Parts: sequence; structure tokens; C-alpha cells
Amino acid sequence: MACLVLLTACASPSNGAGVPLKAQAQITGPGITGTLKAVQNTELQSVWVAVEIKGDPKILTPGLHGVHIHEKGACETGTEKPFSSAGGHFDPGPFGSSTPVEKNHPYHLGDLPNIKINPLGQGRLEAFISSVTLGDSPISLFDGDGSAVIIHKLQDQKKSGGTADEAGGGRLACGAIAKAS
Repeated sequence: MACLVLLTACASPSNGAGVPLKAQAQITGPGITGTLKAVQNTELQSVWVAVEIKGDPKILTPGLHGVHIHEKGACETGTEKPFSSAGGHFDPGPFGSSTPVEKNHPYHLGDLPNIKINPLGQGRLEAFISSVTLGDSPISLFDGDGSAVIIHKLQDQKKSGGTADEAGGGRLACGAIAKAS
């Protein structure tokens, strides 16, 4: 038993001083603000993610909205397709594909649960995910071009081979994910 505890402690991703790895994002979009917080949980070999969002209920409509981690840490609004600079869903690896979204959906590493928005335009999502890391690895959110969190206009229906709209549709808000202390 002591060996197991020692091995677990040695394998814990941290900043070298025993402090857990953390990430954060300030989420913004027209009439929308929010935050993402994430902490690497070594005991469960997962990342705890919390997203809080609020906005104008005419834009951030009541109901379910897709939430995904996207492949680039860029949140330029653009005119035709807001936040397209964030790229496709985060999905590195030999079977990963950022475009088209329907080819590997709903199995992208960056797919998170939907967030439920109340009639006041507010929502909170908490989840443990084991598909990504905050540490040094091929599935780290902190790869060469970073990553971003996107709040989508529609619900992610989690269908295999579905359409882009079934994967959440247009992008309402974005936040570049950064390391936190």
C-alpha cells in the first residue's frame, strides 16, 4: 500500500513544487460573459472543469448549449463566423480531425457536457474529464497553439456522424485557456 501511495505521489502532474496544475479562461461574446476553471486531479486521473456563464437571454437562450474545448487559443470575433480562429474541436492524435466536425463526433477529446441555461440567461457546468491534461502530454490543452473554450448556440446532440448544427451549431462566446496559479 505504501508503494502505491508513493508511486501515485511521484506521478502527480504539478508545477514541481507539489502544487496542482490549473487553468482558466475569461469567456466573452456579444452580451455574454463567463469563466472556465480547471484543475488536474491526479487521484482520479482527470481534469475537473467548471464553466459559469451569464448573458442576455435573447442571445444565450434558455435550454441546453454545447460546450467544447477547441484546438487553438484564439478568440477573434470575425464578421462572418465569430470565433472561427479557435479552430475545430480539440482532438489531437492519430484519429483526430478538426474538420469536418461530424467525422469524429461525439468522440472529440474536447467534447464537454452541455450547459443548461436558465430563463435569466445563467448557467453552470461542472465535470470531470479524462480526455485531456493540463500537464506535458500529447493531449495537453497547452500544446503549441493553445486551446479555447466555446459556448455554442445550440445543444450538442452527441450524435455520431451528425451535422455541424447537431454538434452545437454557431459560436456564441469564446475564452482562450491559460495556465493559472
